Amino acid sequence: MDESATQREHFSRYYARYLVAKRGYRLGALPRSEELLQHCDYVLTSSAGKRISIVGIVNRDSAEGKTFTMPAQDLAALARHVAGSLPAAARLAITIYEIGSCAIGRADKSRLSRHRSHGKNYATKAIAVDVSKRRAWPLPLFGRRFSPAGQMEKLLRAPRLSAAELSGPERAVKSGRPVFVWVLMALLAAVFIAEQVFTFGKTGKPAVPTIETLQVLGGLSYPLVVGEGQWWRLFTAPLLHGDVTHIGFNCLVLLLIGNPLETLIGWRWTAATFSVSAVGGSLMSLAANPVNMVSVGASGGITGMLATALVISFRIPAGAARARLVSQAIYGLVPALLPFLNTAVSGGNIDYGAHFGGAIGGVTVGFLLLGLWPGRLPRPRMGNLAALVAIAFFSIAAGACLPIREHYARQMLLAPDLPAATASSDAAVESLLRAYPRDPRLFFLRAQALLRRNDIQGAERDLRAALADRQLIAEVGGSDFENRVRAVLAALLKNKGEPSEAAAMAGPACAVEKSGPIADYLTKFSLCR
Repeated sequence: MDESATQREHFSRYYARYLVAKRGYRLGALPRSEELLQHCDYVLTSSAGKRISIVGIVNRDSAEGKTFTMPAQDLAALARHVAGSLPAAARLAITIYEIGSCAIGRADKSRLSRHRSHGKNYATKAIAVDVSKRRAWPLPLFGRRFSPAGQMEKLLRAPRLSAAELSGPERAVKSGRPVFVWVLMALLAAVFIAEQVFTFGKTGKPAVPTIETLQVLGGLSYPLVVGEGQWWRLFTAPLLHGDVTHIGFNCLVLLLIGNPLETLIGWRWTAATFSVSAVGGSLMSLAANPVNMVSVGASGGITGMLATALVISFRIPAGAARARLVSQAIYGLVPALLPFLNTAVSGGNIDYGAHFGGAIGGVTVGFLLLGLWPGRLPRPRMGNLAALVAIAFFSIAAGACLPIREHYARQMLLAPDLPAATASSDAAVESLLRAYPRDPRLFFLRAQALLRRNDIQGAERDLRAALADRQLIAEVGGSDFENRVRAVLAALLKNKGEPSEAAAMAGPACAVEKSGPIADYLTKFSLCR
């Protein structure tokens, strides 16, 4: 049948083919509902989870005066009979359409209104359709666009689909074996093993890397990303995890949603979805979390995959496949976005900023896919562009190994554990300085010890030494550490009678420290002009 043929055929036949192609219906009646075949030209059935839908179509143009002839009480009895054979939780809906080019008269409305009935687990209704005037009845007072009659009027006004678009299940789905999901899980596992090998310090728990380890290996840190320009952390943080529970839970959700998603849209778009959502999660994490928080985890990218799956699920014909995908997406999204419903237990705090950012990225990709996925194609278009997005993400993450190696080398120059700044720890500080002679924190601790002994000259020397190595300062706290040292050194210089040099030393700290302990210290010694 060519395209012009679809324009000539009766709308009742076109609507039956539309339901099969676009809504996942199949021709035929359920057991115990075969009687409808005697009163309708077409009977179609759809099953979406616990909802069973039967549509009967009467072509009024096929014979003069033709109508739906089953009495209203018989239709209600048939619905009860069919519903009684279904599982207890199932819900049955029977909708009868009288479709033709004749006007919908008062007698038609009175007759069809009697076919409306409700029971405990069933409902029936009848709808009249005037093809010539593009009208359907009845339309509710509210929610007209979403009612069956409203949807019918929308379809009447829309251009008819071509024969090619109505041939077979229009919402084509290409099945395949997932690849990216398993590769990603292997990559996450390899990175987690690397966290155990290249670790700094100990947390006292098995397979739990320290915060310093996560930061050095690419964890998301506001001072390092914004203050130091280490933007590549947006790409590396989603590949790191805080403990076994963290990576295990993420991989479980990834497996549950990644397999059906990749089966639908292919590995290219699945990889692009993860990549875009992971970066979106990183950006939202920076915006929403405290500046001193180090954030890691693939949950932003995985939440985005859940959101994408939910959006594109409505492209799949109604049925068990769509219901399964929707339920999997919702079961993953709800606890990811609502803190009080999250039962995941991990060694660290849950980064809901990353979850929301990932969900926004996933919804964006989902709607983009709907626009790039014509009904006749088994996969979305522009797969090569999606592959380039994913390649860019993982290439940047791989390229970050160079600065990470430099950070790791500098971290090896730092003491893994610092003693408290007390008189009893002075010997420990001296011992650590012999082992780690470039650690600026140790110079700062020894300067405090020298101040307690009133060795002003020695304290000044060590404070200046603590500020000398800019790269190591960035490793031990960046501007926060530097401002603390500057505040103490400025107070020392002022007490020595060097107010101009003290003001110059305190200037950078005064410019950024407006509240908190450092700001209070600066105010106490009147170091800010």
